Amino acid sequence: MYNDILKDLLNYAFDHGIGIETVHANMNTPCLVLNNKKLIVLNLNWNKSQIPFALSHEIAHIINEDDIQLYRSNSCNYKLSFEYNANFRALNILIPIYLKKCEYTMDNISPLMDQLKIPNSLINETKQITSKYIQKDC
Repeated sequence: MYNDILKDLLNYAFDHGIGIETVHANMNTPCLVLNNKKLIVLNLNWNKSQIPFALSHEIAHIINEDDIQLYRSNSCNYKLSFEYNANFRALNILIPIYLKKCEYTMDNISPLMDQLKIPNSLINETKQITSKYIQKDC
């Protein structure tokens, strides 16, 4: 399922005019976004289970047209806002792709979050987005 999700994310990026360059860098080297070039550098040595959410997050930065100059400013408000908005959009990209690949009910969101390595700080957002795509059992 991991490879199918990754393939769908790559197709999503390509459909939105975003290029992906894959590298085998140090395992501690995260993904990199070049917003002005609409390019993501994806480290395939990064923690494999975290790649789908990380890739979705980087795609979101480009779709959101985040301004790297504001991101690098001394104000942490811009950085926090950009990161939250990228995480929220990443969930909107990743969750529908994931749900097309597996059967899932809303009874417990924890397995979905664990499989996709979604940070616990996004539990409410994950529930909100997931509830749009599945019906809660009565």
